Amino acid sequence: MDCRDVVRTREAAVLRLAGELPPSEGTWLDGHIAGCADCAAEERHLAAVWERLGEDRGAVPSRSFLARTESFLTEEVGRRSAPPVATVAPFRPRSRRVAAPLLQAAALLLAAAGGFLLARVAQSGGALGPSQTPTFPVVGQRTVDVTEAVPDLSNRPRLSNVSFRPSDPSGRIGVAFDVTTRYTITGRPDQKGIADLLVYLMSGAADTEGARGRAIELVSQTTKGTAGASPDIVAALADTVKRDRNPGVRKKAVEALAQLPPSPATRDALILALRTDENPAVRILAVEGLAKSATALRDPASLDALRSRAADERENGYVRVQAAQALSKLEL
Repeated sequence: MDCRDVVRTREAAVLRLAGELPPSEGTWLDGHIAGCADCAAEERHLAAVWERLGEDRGAVPSRSFLARTESFLTEEVGRRSAPPVATVAPFRPRSRRVAAPLLQAAALLLAAAGGFLLARVAQSGGALGPSQTPTFPVVGQRTVDVTEAVPDLSNRPRLSNVSFRPSDPSGRIGVAFDVTTRYTITGRPDQKGIADLLVYLMSGAADTEGARGRAIELVSQTTKGTAGASPDIVAALADTVKRDRNPGVRKKAVEALAQLPPSPATRDALILALRTDENPAVRILAVEGLAKSATALRDPASLDALRSRAADERENGYVRVQAAQALSKLEL
């Protein structure tokens, strides 16, 4: 079907059959199908399917069928971020004696007959286990074949960076565009998903220093007074200390490392910051963290780093004093 209004036609036809089509949309539908043979045939097909469903009064889906269907839909909707899931009006047969599960099954069948894609069973099949968490892709680029799914444009999204690919030998063309989708991910900072996202942002995915710094602050608030941070978080903080160009972001990373329970990984990152960072404020925070590390770990590496800074005449005077004072306070 070549009509660009086919999706709108299907939705309007379903809503009319359900008795929920606004008058203005009904006027549009009547005018459109009067001049479009393809959409008129589609509207008649939907009406015929609706009538056939209304005649089936004895079929009641089993509980296992409904459970599997709900599981498949939950899994697939969670896995897919595009194309959007179509909204289908509930099927209302003439008899009120038909059970509610049958209404749901009928609506799904009607949607499939009309060409909507609600969900496709994942290749693995089956319901999610109790320990599994559904995931959804956050992708930079995606190609969709219209024989598998059609885009839902009913909410009139704004398409940008539109480009076209010439037809191939089979006559297939390509239309590319960008649609901005803003995701809001909720959860505790120590939960997987949120924690992974914070690590990803700290690792350079955030396009501003403010976003990277805020991610580090959230990690600091979460790990303060706890048994420790995950190795991924420590590695991300250490990498930030080593690679981030913004001294304010590096300062927050060292501050977060200094407040974590001392470990060889946090110690090594603090030693790196003390020896190589060009910003005195970053090095002062590294001194404080190493003093804590030397007391807890009782290792020579922290002491050697502090002594080296205290004795280095090329070092900033305040940093040297802080290193010397930290050494004098250590009870080793």
